[in-house]
Amino acid sequence: MKKLLYLMFGLFISGCSSQPKFLNEAQYTKKYFKIISKKYPEVIYEIKEPLVLKASYGKGKSVTHYLDNSYREYKLDPNDLDDIIEKYTNASAGVYTKSKEIDINRIVPVIKPSDYFEQLKTLGNSTYEDFKVPELIWEPYNEDLIIVYAEDRDNNINYFNQEEFEKLEIARDSLLEFSVNNLSNIVPKIETVGENGNFGLIAGGDYEVSLMLMTSIWTKENFDVDGEIVIAIPNRDLVFITGSNDNEAIEKLKNTVQESYETGNHSVSRSFYKWNGEKFEKL
Repeated sequence: MKKLLYLMFGLFISGCSSQPKFLNEAQYTKKYFKIISKKYPEVIYEIKEPLVLKASYGKGKSVTHYLDNSYREYKLDPNDLDDIIEKYTNASAGVYTKSKEIDINRIVPVIKPSDYFEQLKTLGNSTYEDFKVPELIWEPYNEDLIIVYAEDRDNNINYFNQEEFEKLEIARDSLLEFSVNNLSNIVPKIETVGENGNFGLIAGGDYEVSLMLMTSIWTKENFDVDGEIVIAIPNRDLVFITGSNDNEAIEKLKNTVQESYETGNHSVSRSFYKWNGEKFEKL
């Protein structure tokens, strides 16, 4: 993942000599609306506000699409506008086929900030009054983070609710171990980049942060760092790794983590976390 490499080593990537006209939030929403309406003509779309679309489909069904993550990705590289919208609109197909049977072998754990549901509630209240935060399957991980369970699909990550989960006949207390085992089969080859006690992980772009749940990989044999293993996870596709005694590296990473959290898509946390032998706790 080039973005990870560039952030880790502080490289400045110059854009194309001829930059495209940059779209503000309202302009981006209109372009997204035009493309997704053409792609799914059976769905009725309505622009509620910049970066928020309401989609009505089926028999009285509706869903709200928040475009903030895709817009953040667009701001990182305006030249990729068409590819970004194509990727995100393709993912919407899974939303309209929600009735598709869940493949239990594709259930994965997704790390989210502990205020994830409050964020959803805030977004929902800004659009229409009858918005309800979905009753997803989740559990706490530490004081900052939670684990939300979902199904990995070809074009999207399908978050399922309590009613759907009960049909799967999976023991709730075994779900974490079960989903982590699935994750190890789903992610592509996990690559480590970096050197001299400072590393990063590459695993396809969707589940890098979820790798913190794979307890077997967090060893000094895999990550030769100064002190205990410390990670930073500003976005779901970025995992920075250093040592608890490497104060210089941690200080240098702080600005990178803050900037990535604020400007990247799918933000997770500004904090650093230390491996205690069983899990990561806030540093």
